[in-house]
Amino acid sequence: MAASIYDVAKRAGVSISTVSRILNNSANVNEKKAEAVREAMEYYQFVPNQFGRGLAKQQSEMVGVYFPYQPDSMFENAYTLELLKGIEKVLSACGYSMVLIGENLDYKSRKASEPKFLEFIRQKKIDGLILSGVSDEDQLKRIWQCMDEDYPIVYVGRKFHERGMNVYAQLETYMVEMLQVLYEKGHRRILFYTSSLHRIYLDSILKRAKETMGDLNIFPVEGADQDYPREMVLADLKEYVVKKGCTAICTSLMGTAQGILNSCTELKLSVPDQVSILAVEHRLGAGRLFYPQISAFYVPAQDMGQGAAELLVRHMEKRELKETSREYITKFIERESIRAMV
Repeated sequence: MAASIYDVAKRAGVSISTVSRILNNSANVNEKKAEAVREAMEYYQFVPNQFGRGLAKQQSEMVGVYFPYQPDSMFENAYTLELLKGIEKVLSACGYSMVLIGENLDYKSRKASEPKFLEFIRQKKIDGLILSGVSDEDQLKRIWQCMDEDYPIVYVGRKFHERGMNVYAQLETYMVEMLQVLYEKGHRRILFYTSSLHRIYLDSILKRAKETMGDLNIFPVEGADQDYPREMVLADLKEYVVKKGCTAICTSLMGTAQGILNSCTELKLSVPDQVSILAVEHRLGAGRLFYPQISAFYVPAQDMGQGAAELLVRHMEKRELKETSREYITKFIERESIRAMV
């Protein structure tokens, strides 16, 4: 059985509170006693519990990262993985650990349910919180309440509260720019895939596209997540490409683009000769792994994760905050999957 702080204190001949003070560097301790504690820790190969270390400081030295339930697993989503890489890189360098907080499959169907992150905040299991993909009105109200109490929170996405901190990449803007790229290549009928998390932006995207590209026909398909079924992709291609004459497909996920490319091969639709594909990539170079290579808008998710963690750490440690928002610029990368119609 692993040794405890009690074992260390007993071997060193000191009290538990003395061991705790040494671990937290919170008070001057006689060097002879400190040396005895260090020897006891080495003898038992004692690794202090993170919660215990933070007890004297009333800190857990842990940061919660919250994702609401998503139809596709967060570990299969390139955006989420890149975001987590960036967050972890900064937190570990600053001496914090990351705690993933998710929801059960039935979260949305339960009445009077509250998001799990509230429990972590109330019980002081975390010192701060990073959120991504939250769109539910009730969840937003709970987050606002925490922000009003000046709890350290950073949101990944557009700013929705004057007191909050956020990082963002202007999703609406770059999705309209994607349609603009295809439009300028001569495409006038576009099949437009959006993930379930982007539903709240769809109306605004379509409105903005119509204002600048009046003769563009957009055929939106909602809920095209990472696990969007092959059968549905095939049905979409038959309906919108074969029957309705769409010459291009735009999608917010590279994973969906892979399924589209495979289905085009199955239906003997040549890319880009018969249909063009433009996707979003969150891991730089992801579109190069396919044949033909998929043209993409690169969204630097890992950089966004680092930025979110940096803002949060500064807030938690009460350091000066020169900014509360950071915008990240997307980049169009032209490869082999778009045909010029003009």
